[in-house]
Amino acid sequence: MQRRTRWLAVLMLGVVLPLSACAQAASSEPESESAATVEQINDEGLNRLTLTDRAVERLAIETAEVTEERTVSGDTETVTTVIPYAALLYQPDGATFVYTNTEPATYVRESVSVQEIVGDRVLLTAGPATGVAVVTTGAAELWGAEFKIGKY
Repeated sequence: MQRRTRWLAVLMLGVVLPLSACAQAASSEPESESAATVEQINDEGLNRLTLTDRAVERLAIETAEVTEERTVSGDTETVTTVIPYAALLYQPDGATFVYTNTEPATYVRESVSVQEIVGDRVLLTAGPATGVAVVTTGAAELWGAEFKIGKY
C-alpha cells in the first residue's frame, strides 16, 4: 500500500508541476512604454516618429547635415543639394526617401529625387533643405518602427 501511495504521489507531481508552470506570474515591474510613437502629420501618409531616449541609444542613430555643392560652368552657377549615400533608402516601388531629424528623438520620412549618385554622395533635385539633419545610421530601423515591422 505504501508503495502504491508513493507511486500516486509521483504521478500527481508529474501532472501538477507542469501545469503550474503554465500559470502567468504576476509581474512586479510596470509595463514598459513603447519604444516608438507614430503620429500621422498629413493626409499624404507622412508620419512623425518619436523614439524614447533608450530606443535612440539602442539603434545607435547617427545623422549628417544636408549640404549644397556649387559648380560654375561659364557664366552659369549651379547649386545642387547633397546627402550622404548612407541616408538614402528605397521603398519597394523604387521611390527614394530619407529620414529627417529636426527635433531631438523625432524623425520624419521625406521623399527625395535623385539626380545622380557619385561615390558616397547623392545629388538631389528635390529633398530636404540645406542644413537639415538626415539619418545615416539606423534609418532602416526607423522604417521598421514606423510601419511596425519587427519587434517594436
